[in-house]
Amino acid sequence: MKISELEQISGIPRSTIHYYVNYGLLHRPSKISQTMCDYDHSHVKRLEAIQKIKLDYLRTTKKSRVPLDYIGHKLSESYTLVKPAHCKDTNRPGKNTEKSLQKKEQIIEATLRLYAHRGYFLTNIRDITKAVGISSPTFYRYFRDKRELFIEIIEYVVRNFKKQIRQSLKGEKDLSQRSKIMFETFYKHYPKIGEILNQLRSGVIIGDPWARQRLSRLYQEMIEDLIKEFEAAIKNGIIHPVNPVLLAYFNLAINEAAIHLSLMDDKHSIDEAMYFVGDILNNAFLTEKGKEIYNIFYKFRDE
Repeated sequence: MKISELEQISGIPRSTIHYYVNYGLLHRPSKISQTMCDYDHSHVKRLEAIQKIKLDYLRTTKKSRVPLDYIGHKLSESYTLVKPAHCKDTNRPGKNTEKSLQKKEQIIEATLRLYAHRGYFLTNIRDITKAVGISSPTFYRYFRDKRELFIEIIEYVVRNFKKQIRQSLKGEKDLSQRSKIMFETFYKHYPKIGEILNQLRSGVIIGDPWARQRLSRLYQEMIEDLIKEFEAAIKNGIIHPVNPVLLAYFNLAINEAAIHLSLMDDKHSIDEAMYFVGDILNNAFLTEKGKEIYNIFYKFRDE
């Protein structure tokens, strides 16, 4: 639909619609020409949600104006973590140039630092532009809204995590050292990975189907290399013949638990937690042959 039709259906003037788009509360329409844009039903539903949030706020607080950051926060709580899947990207020229990619990485890294202190929902676009030292229009040249930025952050973090694991394992033959390298790499990247996992888990809890799908895919990507390690170990008689996918999920879960424990409790260091995880894996899954050449617990303890 044209913006004039969206005005009529929603009862919201086009100046306000444009303002919502530029601020990031409303996803950008598909651009069909230099002067024409195509809006659809998802824009109508989003505007309805914004109006409801505004009315509820005004009714509760008795104030005359609603902070835009508050609207954005409430939308993030109740909407999916991303824009509608059918929305196409047509408004950002030159996005694959080296300079553009460097700027996107700069924005992503700054946003990750903000997530570490404020989390996804409390980090708004103005926080991000201030941290990077850019204007809001510059931000929108690279990302349609903060939910699209979140998608790219997932890709960026997982890509770097897997790249470092593969580089660190290259040429390493000792199986216990390979396990240690994988754990230490996971631990190093966990501040970023953990924040993403927490946001996706929150989406799953509120029934967001996209968050569930993306969380599942994220876990699959993180355990891809681990599954290959277990398959090779099973083939060589080092690990009992168990399901390597389930073992990889179990390993990831227990590693997460160990990291959380070390962060929450000063009585238990990450090394102590790592030794404990190694001991569990030794006793539960290794064959006698595996215990001779793959004694994680004692190797980690002695180093």
